[in-house]
Amino acid sequence: MILAHLAGIKVFATGGLGGVHRGAESSMDISADLTELGRTPVAVISSGCKSFLDIPRTLEYLETQGVGVGTFADGREGKVEFPAFWTRESGIPSPTIIEDEQSAAAMIIFANPVPSQHSIPKTQMDAILAQAILDAEKSGCTGSNNTPFILARIRDLTGGQSVRANRALIDANVVRGTKVAVELSRLEKDIERADG
Repeated sequence: MILAHLAGIKVFATGGLGGVHRGAESSMDISADLTELGRTPVAVISSGCKSFLDIPRTLEYLETQGVGVGTFADGREGKVEFPAFWTRESGIPSPTIIEDEQSAAAMIIFANPVPSQHSIPKTQMDAILAQAILDAEKSGCTGSNNTPFILARIRDLTGGQSVRANRALIDANVVRGTKVAVELSRLEKDIERADG
């Protein structure tokens, strides 16, 4: 993000965010990118934070850092949930719902759900996450080894479906990020014309 900002890039697309780890009230394990999101003026397109993280605490932490968070409706009507990386639903309502890229051009961070054809059903993903987290706890895997261990277990437990979803969501985020960058550029030009 910092390098993107220094290069003049205003919209940054990535797979997913880090976040507040489960049990962070004891471990204080909070990904550094959450703090950086509050410091660096770059819009971020991602598919939310990894599903095994504490999503409600992650959203609360982002709010504390002054980061505006919204989720693209992506064809959904009514209440829209913040995506949980490999799945479109997390059970957590999105703080803000974004209808399109033009509406997004003034925000800071966006959650773009994984394409529906690659989304892993929430109930299936919840069971996989529970097993992966339990396996990490049983193996004593903590600190910087925790995330790679859990990701490897998720890959194994999904038979590689999580890897395919990961690739699809990165592609979707780059496409969405490009569209937001175009709309941001149009918005800036409109403001320049109005001021000129």
